[in-house]
Amino acid sequence: MNPIPFSRPHITGAEQAYLLQAMTGGGKLCGDGPFTLRCQALLARLSGSAHALLTHSCTAALEMAALLLALEPGDEVVMPSFTFVSTANAFALRGAVPVFVDIEPDTLNIDPAAIEAALTPRTRAVVVVHYAGVGCDMDAIGAIARRHGVAVVE
Repeated sequence: MNPIPFSRPHITGAEQAYLLQAMTGGGKLCGDGPFTLRCQALLARLSGSAHALLTHSCTAALEMAALLLALEPGDEVVMPSFTFVSTANAFALRGAVPVFVDIEPDTLNIDPAAIEAALTPRTRAVVVVHYAGVGCDMDAIGAIARRHGVAVVE
């Protein structure tokens, strides 16, 4: 008998065992439970970071990034014009000025040339939004950010 009563079992093997363990093991299903901690440790190891922190939403992650950047009123953050309002809100809530730039018509991702044209001495960061599963040109964006000494929030 299947230990988890799914009408159409799509979860098998290790995933099913992990779900059962999470639901019956007395641990947390969210927050700082054992699976969250294992995932964070794995992400830190794979990325070479000292730490990794999972958030409940991209909005929360963007707001944390804005805090970690220690933005001050008037600092500029370049971002795509085609994005969710939470992208701009996360930085505007810290007093930063969202600077919207064009997107590439074929990918709907931020245009690296538009980023470079929008940078000023007040620019502190560039926010990229990978749209519809299509990755931004991170090589070009990273090179621009390094050249101008600005952070990239991805």
